[in-house]
Amino acid sequence: MTETKAAKSKTGFSPFLVVGHAVNDTSANLFTGLLPVFTSLFGLSYLLAGLVAMVFNITSSIMQPLLGRWFDRTQASWLLEVGIALNCIAMSLTGIVPNYATLLLLVGIAGLGSAAFHPPSFSAVVRSGGPARGRAMGIFLSGGNTGFFLGPLVAGLIVSTLGLPGSLLLLPIGVVTAALLFRIRVGDHHGAPSTTDQTRPPNKRLIALLATITAFRSIAIQSVVTFLPLYFVAKGDPLLIATSIASLWLGIGVLGQLGGGHISDRIGRRPVIVVSLIAGGLSFYGFLNSSGLISILLLALSGIFLYASWSVIVVMSSEAAPSNVGAVTGFMLGFSVGVGGFGALGFGAAADRLGLDFAFTLIIVSALAGGLMALLLPRRKSLTTSKTTAVQ
Repeated sequence: MTETKAAKSKTGFSPFLVVGHAVNDTSANLFTGLLPVFTSLFGLSYLLAGLVAMVFNITSSIMQPLLGRWFDRTQASWLLEVGIALNCIAMSLTGIVPNYATLLLLVGIAGLGSAAFHPPSFSAVVRSGGPARGRAMGIFLSGGNTGFFLGPLVAGLIVSTLGLPGSLLLLPIGVVTAALLFRIRVGDHHGAPSTTDQTRPPNKRLIALLATITAFRSIAIQSVVTFLPLYFVAKGDPLLIATSIASLWLGIGVLGQLGGGHISDRIGRRPVIVVSLIAGGLSFYGFLNSSGLISILLLALSGIFLYASWSVIVVMSSEAAPSNVGAVTGFMLGFSVGVGGFGALGFGAAADRLGLDFAFTLIIVSALAGGLMALLLPRRKSLTTSKTTAVQ
């Protein structure tokens, strides 16, 4: 018993990795809270505002699977520290940009840093989670959700108290976090895949189906993340109130990440994904068609449901390709943010032409479509002992 506990302690991922994920994603989502300021400062249309989100998501999505594949071959754990430092330094400098073009350049560099961080960290979590992979992934992703929750809130506080140059405060935080992760060598704490895993080919049909579901989910999530502050500002709310409400939506998603992963270990991956996406879409519909406290509560509920599916999707994809965890999780996250970026751009174009209110109904359609697609997923609780196809 003692030896087993010790082994688990050595192979389990460090809690500092969750902290690093929070810092990385706080930086990554800082621009969401700053976007209304940049929109006013540079006279941007909704389309050009959406382009800022797309640039970050595209640079991250293109490099993430490539870096994941390279990590699978080299186990270069230093990508963690380099990624966080690059992300935080570039994003902190956006507060002193002289023009829109420089803003896009720095946001793109920040996306590259985020791409470097995720594959080795996901690999560490998946390989240390054992039979409770859903729960382990939920805990790790809760760090990222916490960061996304803090991003708009931190941005609103910075602009309200220090102005745009206050974003430079993020720079030392990122550097210190990177130095801490380097010192404790988080990436060295996970083990290699088993011999059985190394000989099992990836289930490509299942990965393709999960990617399709991810596309619908990401369009809904990224459109909300990018434009929710603008939605409330357009309705007359102050920037700090708008960013605080957006942060509430992201922060409450932490409960969804934790709950979704834990429940999926008990009842299976498929029902969690199906129910969470359909319920998330319906809750968001309720938010758009209600007012006052009820509207805010339904908005929060939609965040819980929509985020509950992500840790389950990531674990399910890693179980479908256990010998290429870095590559497949890098692909899933990269594909997620890439599609989400294009979705945000299309959302901005729809908002320019048809108005924000109509554009927000597209979020409901995307979430419901993802939930219906999830009905095609296999019913088994785990894919680690079988090579069956994606559809039963």
